[in-house]
Amino acid sequence: MKYLLLILTLFLIACETTPTNPEFWMEREINACLPTAIVFKQSLHKYGVWSEVFRYAWIGKDDHKYHGHAMVAYLYPVGKNQLWTYDSKGSYRTRAFTNNVQQVAQQAHYVRGGTETVFQAEFIK
Repeated sequence: MKYLLLILTLFLIACETTPTNPEFWMEREINACLPTAIVFKQSLHKYGVWSEVFRYAWIGKDDHKYHGHAMVAYLYPVGKNQLWTYDSKGSYRTRAFTNNVQQVAQQAHYVRGGTETVFQAEFIK
C-alpha cells in the first residue's frame, strides 16, 4: 500500500510540470537567449498561453561591465495567475506583476541567483 501511494504521489507531481522548449538544442548555444526566448514564446502561443519576451540589463558587480539577457515571462497553467520566467536555466516561478517589466526582470534575475540591480527592462513586441 505504501508503494502504491508513493507511485501515485510521484505521478501527480510529474503531471504538474512546466512547458519545455521544443527547440531545446538552442539552449546550448552561446548568446542565443533572444532566439531561444522567441521560439519558446511561439510554442506557448500555439496552446493559448499568455507570454511575452523581455530583455533586461545590469552592471556586473565583479567586472563592472554591461550585461544583458532575454527571457520569456508566461502565465501557467492556463487560467491561473502563476507567473513563470524561462531561459536556458529552465522555468522559475517568479513573483511579479505582468504589466511591470522592470519588476518581472528584477525578480527573474534574483531567482536565478543574480544579486545586481536591473537598470533597464523592456518587453519585445
